[in-house]
Amino acid sequence: MTTYIQKEFYISSSNLYSITPNWDLSVSGDFQYNHLDADLINFTYPTRYTSLVALATTYQWERFKFLGSILGTFVQEKVELNSKSPDKREWTPALFLSYQPAIIPELTLRAFYKRIFRMPTFNDLYYTSIGNTYLKPEYTNQYNIGFTYQKSFSKAILQNLYVKVDGYYNKVEDKIIAAPNGSMFRWLMMNLGLVEIIGTDVNVQAELQAGNVLLKPLLSYTYQSAKDMSDPEDSFYKHQIPYTPWHSGTFTLMADYKDWSFNYSAMYVGKRYDGNQDNIKVNEVQPWYTHDLSVQKKFNWHRQQFKVSLEVNNVFNQYYDVVINYPMPGRNFKLILNYTL
Repeated sequence: MTTYIQKEFYISSSNLYSITPNWDLSVSGDFQYNHLDADLINFTYPTRYTSLVALATTYQWERFKFLGSILGTFVQEKVELNSKSPDKREWTPALFLSYQPAIIPELTLRAFYKRIFRMPTFNDLYYTSIGNTYLKPEYTNQYNIGFTYQKSFSKAILQNLYVKVDGYYNKVEDKIIAAPNGSMFRWLMMNLGLVEIIGTDVNVQAELQAGNVLLKPLLSYTYQSAKDMSDPEDSFYKHQIPYTPWHSGTFTLMADYKDWSFNYSAMYVGKRYDGNQDNIKVNEVQPWYTHDLSVQKKFNWHRQQFKVSLEVNNVFNQYYDVVINYPMPGRNFKLILNYTL
């Protein structure tokens, strides 16, 4: 058995300056140190120094709010053996705009653009049989438009309603994914040259009060078309990328009654394709769903506060694979006792 030990140190500082009552400016800096050890012969033993510098400004004009920022990322990497990931210096901007119409003050319209830089992690680069030191950083141009709606009701069973809807388009260069390396038991991190993602996220939350019972339902849904646009000569050109479903969603319901709490959650993940990339029948991964339940009871004993929880996960014992040929647990139970000092 191989043992990996990762050491990390992080320090951060930020400063905010108000130029006018409607205009703020902030400057922040972060430094992170990472080192990875392993009891392996000829291991790379990487060390990474990451510096982050961000300049951001916010301006409020009547019902409009503008936010702009630029982030500088400086990564220096050293290794004792073998090859290393190249050092990087990147500047990435972001622009945000929001508007609250006077006719519907509970509504906020939003739009933003972000340039995102993602450096491969030590796991991506150096883990045995998985890491790939030739892995390139990932760059994303993200465009988003959406709205939030939040309203409170004082004399009704429905106390609060919150709705959030976003539509987005992402263009990802050198997207980092995991794919089989000759066997389903040996995977390798790799880059996809160009991926275009069109998606929608919908979230609806509510609070309902019926006597002494407080109900909190939450519904979320995601549609995502993520196509490999790297090379028109590839057989999988414009195909959905591995392990990304078109449709997924969750429903949760939390209920509180005095010292009792009840939680129910259901998760659905639609059809996907495995790491072989071609969207053909033999590579299809079937949809799956799970249902989970839990009950909690708070009580005091000798002036000490306790909470007992009983969980039943995967209630219907659904067989499913998040990754093909790696089955997830069937029906299982947990009994948890919490004590608050």
